[in-house]
Formats: sequence, C-alpha cells, structure tokens
Amino acid sequence: MQFRSWTGLALAALLAATGQVQASEPSSVYLRCSMTPEQYAKAMAAPPRPAISYSDWQKWFDSKDMYGSARVDAEWLQDSGAKSLQEVAQMWTGAGGTSRYDPQTGRWQFALLEFTDNYGEMIQLLAPLRSVAPYCQPDSDSFLLIYSYIWGDGDNAYLTLDKQRSRFADKPTKAQRAEADAALKVLMDASSQ
Repeated sequence: MQFRSWTGLALAALLAATGQVQASEPSSVYLRCSMTPEQYAKAMAAPPRPAISYSDWQKWFDSKDMYGSARVDAEWLQDSGAKSLQEVAQMWTGAGGTSRYDPQTGRWQFALLEFTDNYGEMIQLLAPLRSVAPYCQPDSDSFLLIYSYIWGDGDNAYLTLDKQRSRFADKPTKAQRAEADAALKVLMDASSQ
C-alpha cells in the first residue's frame, strides 16, 4: 500500500483509531462538468438515468482486475429511486464530500474523499452522475474519475463527459488528475482538522 502523502497516512491512522477502518481501501470520486447556470439548474432538477440505460458496464468490468465474479450483476443496474440529480448529490455528500457550482467559472464539482472499492457499488453512483453529460459544454473537457487518491493504488473508472454523452476512456490527462488531486486534497485537509 502506497500512501499519497503524510496526510493520507495520518487520515488512515485517524480512521483506525476511531474504529472507522474498513478491510478495503476505498477509492475517491471527482467530477467536473462545465455548464451555464441554466444548464446546471436543468441538470440538478432532471431525474438521473438508470444504470440499465448504459450498455458499456460489462466492457468496463472486463477491463479491470477484480475479485469474485467479473459479471455485472442485475442488482447493480437497478434504479436508485432518486427523483433528481440534486437528490443524488445530497445523498452522497456530507463529511468528506462536496457538491458545488460556481456560476463565475461555470463549473460543477462533485467530490467524495472516501467512496468504495467495490465495482458494483461504483455503478450505483456512476450511473446517476453520468446523466449530467448532456448538460456539459461540448468542448469543456468535463470528466468523472474514480481512483485511489489516498492510497495511490490506481484508477477504477475514468469517463469523459464531452459531446453531451459519457463514455469510459483510458486515463485522465495530467491536468485532469492534478485538478482532481487538488480538490481531494482540500477535502482531506478539512477532514484532518
């Protein structure tokens, strides 16, 4: 296990001391979508698309090394029941998470410091977050990344949110990774105070 920084090691120690340690090493989530205030309002009010409406889950699974069955379980494709993307964002953010839109820059950022290491559980958040793609500016370099920020164990999912659709891609650019790292560092620093 390789820790990102002394802060990551300190956070792991803090979680262990408070009994919040899990047997796994949860990955982090970072999404950035560039859109106008009007697009943001529409995106947050829109019902999220269910996971079953995307046909590329198994291809993504096949590209990963994982424990257990490497088949997408129908249970993971069930609708979350959320009435809006805003509701999804509110369900997931809290301690260790953020969802904020800056009307000056036109950027919505969604981040979770600790999420999961389970690919099936990832589908349950990836699906509603992918539904923001039609609202992102077409040439805005918008993206979604799930990766091991704290422990440095690699990427789980990288999706581009350009051309008003979401799709899995190989890896983020250096600039995208630096952006995600910076946002998650803010969350990590806040959680260690």
